[in-house]
Amino acid sequence: MDLDKDKIKQRFAEINEAVASAKELPLSDDNEFWNRKSNIAALKYYLLQAIEAVGGVCVHVAAKKLNKGVSGFGECFELLGEEKILNNGLAQKMKKMSKFRNKLIHRYWEMEDKKILEYARKDITDFGDFMRSIDKIL
Repeated sequence: MDLDKDKIKQRFAEINEAVASAKELPLSDDNEFWNRKSNIAALKYYLLQAIEAVGGVCVHVAAKKLNKGVSGFGECFELLGEEKILNNGLAQKMKKMSKFRNKLIHRYWEMEDKKILEYARKDITDFGDFMRSIDKIL
């Protein structure tokens, strides 16, 4: 089956918008970031938006290009790594990202806000790496 390029490009736009919005927050300045409680809430929302869109692309690629179903985003990223659509390092980072998403959604009370900010500072570039990898198969 063929990939729906328009659908993927729409998800890419959602990822880019969420990442750009996250980067508008004062991520590099601890004092400024923690001064407004709404910053962490906004960051969580933007990260969830981007992760959901990345996961949606992954599931679409697995179904349409590889003709395989997956039980979750983590399994999907692993599959794309095995199939060399993502390099192994990126596949593992994306799998970790899906676990991060699950904690945000299902165990938010166990997630330290400082770890969320650290994640955004350190790993936000993974979204772009993922899109570039998928772009190669379009």
